[in-house]
Amino acid sequence: MNIKSIIVFGVVLFAASQLFAQSSIDVLQKSNASYLEGMEKQGYEFRSQIVTEFNAENAEQNVNIRLKEGFTYQLVAMGDADVTVLGVEVKSFKKLGSSNLESEKPADNQEYLTFVPEKSGKYKISLNVKDFSSAGKGFVSFMVLRK
Repeated sequence: MNIKSIIVFGVVLFAASQLFAQSSIDVLQKSNASYLEGMEKQGYEFRSQIVTEFNAENAEQNVNIRLKEGFTYQLVAMGDADVTVLGVEVKSFKKLGSSNLESEKPADNQEYLTFVPEKSGKYKISLNVKDFSSAGKGFVSFMVLRK
């Protein structure tokens, strides 16, 4: 092989790797789909999803959602590889109440809250990225599931 062939081969290899490389949001969406598939087998149905980029200046986001009494809800927050510590808080429990509040944190960049609202109403959910990787920003997916 001559030097020209090596350079052309290198450029083609680099272009192919960029073409087939998955972005962090693609990996996050695949993780969401896998999790959702397992929860659907348990009787949950998908209600909504938000994917947002967070950074040091925008490390918290509030989401208002209307929930109905008598249903079991699961709030799912997952961060990409650049979100190292993630928190989820429901701020309307004092006013509207809930039962069976269970929190699962399988990883620092994931949190799942499962609960049954005692009253129908608008609930305020706070997503908070407490720490990022050296990138200083990352994507968070927030899903609402119901059964």
